[in-house]
Amino acid sequence: KMIVMLDSKHHEWFCFMFFFSFFIVASSVNGVAVPETLRFDLGGLRQGFPKGFVFGVATSAYQVEGMANKDGRGPSIWDEFIKKPGIVANNGTGEVSVDQYHRYKEDVDLMAKLNFDAYRFSISWSRIFPNGTGKVNWKGVAYYNRLIDYLLEK
Repeated sequence: KMIVMLDSKHHEWFCFMFFFSFFIVASSVNGVAVPETLRFDLGGLRQGFPKGFVFGVATSAYQVEGMANKDGRGPSIWDEFIKKPGIVANNGTGEVSVDQYHRYKEDVDLMAKLNFDAYRFSISWSRIFPNGTGKVNWKGVAYYNRLIDYLLEK
């Protein structure tokens, strides 16, 4: 078992994100109409932060991209780590995940709809350099170019 202890500042942020996520899910599950652009202020939330504060989201390539063994991607340290028995419940892996590799436009559209200001994502170097060094995997470069181009469009 792993127990995580949070200090009060982090606990408050965790609770806020939990309840915000619950609000979004509950709104869609109960059939409540969600406006075309959901303003991410929750009754003045943004006004409580300094001018210029950036609200954003973040992802990790291994956790969201999927396509672990496709389009020339080489194995990453996570691919090797996750193979150890008992590391993850039900022996789950990131081979499919949420398939951002194919669904990145839907993800970016959702970020825009929720009115986020920023998106931090990681680059899977094993997608760019399948062998760690040497030859570049241009299919991997093309994926990140498509993602970045679509972000710039929004």
